[in-house]
Order: sequence, then C-alpha cells, then structure tokens
Amino acid sequence: MKRLFTQLATATTLAVVATLPTVAAATQPGTSADELLHDANDALQQIDAAHYEAVWDSAAPFLKAKIDKAQFVVDIQKTRQSLGMIKTRDWSSVTRLQHAGAGSIPDGLYANVDFSTALSDGRVIFELLSFQLESDGRWRFTGYVPRQSQGTAAAVLSH
Repeated sequence: MKRLFTQLATATTLAVVATLPTVAAATQPGTSADELLHDANDALQQIDAAHYEAVWDSAAPFLKAKIDKAQFVVDIQKTRQSLGMIKTRDWSSVTRLQHAGAGSIPDGLYANVDFSTALSDGRVIFELLSFQLESDGRWRFTGYVPRQSQGTAAAVLSH
C-alpha cells in the first residue's frame, strides 16, 4: 500500500511539475499559439474583405518604416486579388523564430502562421502570415505571402 501511495504521489508531483512551464508560458506575452492564430485569422479576414488599410494600421513599426501605406495597400491588393475566391482555409503550422542581428530586420521574436487554402477554382495554395512580437506583448503584422507549394522557407518580412 505504501508503495502504491508513493507511486501515485510521484506521478501526481510529476504531472503538476510538467504543467508548470505551460501555465507560466501561457501568462507571458507572445507564448500563446491561440493568440497568434486569432491575430492571423483577423488579418486574413481584413485582407479578404479588402480592408488593407486596417492591416497596415496593425503592422509592425519597422514594416511601416520600410514601405509607405499607399504602396503597401497596392501590393497586398494585387497579391490577394490574384488568388480569387476562397473555398476553405485551415491553419497548418505556427512557428516562432528568434531573430538576431541579420540584415535590416530588427532583433526580436517573430512568428509565422501557415494556412492551407482551397480556392473555388480547385487549386490549393499556402498562405504565410508573419508577425513580430512588440514590447507591449502584442503580435504585429509583418508579411503575407501566398505560394503554390508549402516550403520550409520562413518569411518574416514580405508584402
């Protein structure tokens, strides 16, 4: 009986300890995949509804410094209109990237959310949305890249 109690106590302790990092991570900004999925879905809804200015308004400051609003709107509009009607869209992956010291992209935590999208003409494409975690704990839009095949390359900044 004592052995069984010890095993149960050990298993319970291990289960509690195993959940501690998850609980702590959930309270830290930028750690929730659900938050990223929500932000990515919001951005896609705005893009689908041709609310490109709203996407610009929620973009990362470094993106706004690289491209002016009018050009951003034209680029996103052309990109989205080239796809046609969306039949279904489901997320396929969420990837976080710690970026440090390369090129003109600021250091920080970035994330890519990839979607598998079926178009009304029968084609399947992949839409990659990228975000930067800002100091206020919010993910800011940095890029949208629809592509014909799902590759392994990560897009942190695209328009």
